[in-house]
Amino acid sequence: MSPGADESLRRVIGPAGLAASIVNIVVGGSIFVLPAVLARELGTAAPAAYLTGAVVMGLVTLAFAEAGRRTVRSGGPYAYVESAFGRYPGFLAGLLTWLAVVFACAAVAAALVDSLSTMLPVLRLPVARGSALVLLFAVLAVVNIRGVVAGTRLASAAAIAKSAGLLLFVLLAARYVRADNLDWSWPTEAGGLGRATVLTMFALAGMEVPLCAGGEIRDPARTVPRALAGALAFVVLLYVTIHLVSQGVLGAGLADSEAPLADALAKGGQGGRALLLAVGGISMFGYLAGDTLGASRILFAFGGDGLLPRRLAAVHPVTRAPHVAIIVHALAAALLAMTGSFAVLAPIASVAIIVVYLGCCAAAWALAERSGLLAAVVPSLAIAALVWVASHSTGTEFLAVGGVVLVGSLVYLVGRRITA
Repeated sequence: MSPGADESLRRVIGPAGLAASIVNIVVGGSIFVLPAVLARELGTAAPAAYLTGAVVMGLVTLAFAEAGRRTVRSGGPYAYVESAFGRYPGFLAGLLTWLAVVFACAAVAAALVDSLSTMLPVLRLPVARGSALVLLFAVLAVVNIRGVVAGTRLASAAAIAKSAGLLLFVLLAARYVRADNLDWSWPTEAGGLGRATVLTMFALAGMEVPLCAGGEIRDPARTVPRALAGALAFVVLLYVTIHLVSQGVLGAGLADSEAPLADALAKGGQGGRALLLAVGGISMFGYLAGDTLGASRILFAFGGDGLLPRRLAAVHPVTRAPHVAIIVHALAAALLAMTGSFAVLAPIASVAIIVVYLGCCAAAWALAERSGLLAAVVPSLAIAALVWVASHSTGTEFLAVGGVVLVGSLVYLVGRRITA
């Protein structure tokens, strides 16, 4: 995008609109299972992980905003990295963005089926679980191949159901909270907070996405900081409230729950539990629909640019949807979901996200340094915070991400030789 291209756009997005967009993207299906996962890592001190995650994500999004002010091209993370470091690093940033998304998609799909298994025990059987996941992604692929309108409508409807369900949970479950279940005790393991923050990054990721609409934001210097602060405060308050209510109701049983919000609401009867499982299922399904819609376009773009097989850039002759890219993304996510649970897949997605964020913050630092040392302070702090979080990831998670980087690099080099 040329510098003058923004002049043709209407700057209509204010602080409230931008903050709402950020909240809509960030609050996804993971909140329906995250309280239990964090409780296993940090016990009753789990709310601290939301706060540390908010600090890290706040620095990262400010670094994104800094990079966005100095990058005249569209494209988000890979555009920032490519502008600062070149085509190959930009390709890796885009590839890791897709990796993070496909692992996140698989993690939420696994959480959806595992949550439903609390009411349909047959889904705990490997064959039934695998069949359910295949059917789930087949439906998602068909909906998205029908066209972008169908996929968008599904995601929008799920967003409304998700918001209503979370509000209903807080209102109904709060009456069953027991004060003694909220006693704070810090875990003895030194890595507890860092490991829990890795998982929290998964739940808070996405705050930078609406900033890509910089050309349509009114008075960005004032709007962006206000919207980021407001959205961060709201999301963290919402997540902490949901976690405290879940913990207050379930106590020590929170860590053992596969559907913590539904189990907490079950204190008022199985009807409430079934209702919240349904809301959670709709929310997760909507997240998956939106994920399939957006992530498949990354593969489509790579195919069109010749960075991956050009067949990925094929479009359906009737619906004009990138059907090959949609099918490939759905297959990859289904296979990953069948091999692991939310607790296994979400940290890998987090590591990929962290690596992408590190690249973007490094790009922001490199671009900002040209304008003076002071402008590089926020990216530097963000890099330090991300390194701290990454240090609590496991070797297996880094190997998974490194394997994709290696394969992607080989594909990139081979593609360059063929087109040279």
